[in-house]
Amino acid sequence: MRNVALVIPVLNRKETTQRCLDSVYSCLPDGFTVIVIDSGSTDGTQSMIKDRFGDAVLIQGNHGQWWAAATNLGVKRALLDGHDGVLTFNDDNVATPDLFKNLLDTAAQYPKSIISAVCCYHHIKDKVFFAGRRRSPVTGRFHYLHLDKPYVELKKEILEVDLLHGMCTLFPATVFHDTGFFDEVAFPHLFADDDLVLRAKKTGYRLLVNTRARVMNDRAMTGLNPYNRRLNPKEVIQLFTSRKSVFQIKTRTRFLWKHRYSFPQFIINWCADYFRIICLVILRWILPGMAYDKLIRIYLKFAYK
Repeated sequence: MRNVALVIPVLNRKETTQRCLDSVYSCLPDGFTVIVIDSGSTDGTQSMIKDRFGDAVLIQGNHGQWWAAATNLGVKRALLDGHDGVLTFNDDNVATPDLFKNLLDTAAQYPKSIISAVCCYHHIKDKVFFAGRRRSPVTGRFHYLHLDKPYVELKKEILEVDLLHGMCTLFPATVFHDTGFFDEVAFPHLFADDDLVLRAKKTGYRLLVNTRARVMNDRAMTGLNPYNRRLNPKEVIQLFTSRKSVFQIKTRTRFLWKHRYSFPQFIINWCADYFRIICLVILRWILPGMAYDKLIRIYLKFAYK
């Protein structure tokens, strides 16, 4: 890949977006173009981008547009401009110096592949929360690799996995010709990235993680998180109804059904998911902090969140 478009959807997170773009431009290789899709920010995000990052392509999305539709706008612009690679990138990411170089090196070595970086916590930079996921051939569940492992202990290698997220992921442009775009109707926000990479895998693309490539992500900015704090009654309702929650019943059910191994496996996994999350919410209310933290570390090593 020689011409890569970095696609970043944003909405009303001016300071977060500025931090992201500062880190990106500090290590952006030649041949990269930054495409920012703003879905109606009212906090000065667009003015900040125009003033500080004049080289970025700024696209005005529709007001209140969700992740999949906004990202599709950026992808379509990248394809129209002739880019041979698209790197989806969250605005709550912070790039590290060799991030883009390591992703490009992997793309050159494995041309028909979708490639992700290792994601570490922004506030705990040496702790891994994403290094790809593997699927159990028995249950069909996806398990996180190296969750909460210190990054320095991670073997520097190319991992082949069964599922990637889209927060820092390099796609060959051919993926969108062969597979289509993010499904903004079925999965307007969460699960759109998971769905696309699973569709691409079925058409022959390999899913890889270069553990030398690392990005920091500010998890506090991402959706509803039931794992590290007590949810109030209103937030519990949102956990099952909001598009910002991976446990939204409608979208999660659609994803599990679409990518099921079998009908019995779908029923078992659906029931197990919601039984576990209800138990975790209740335990978070009644257990002391340290006891809950130990429990959640065990759970997250096995659960599909």
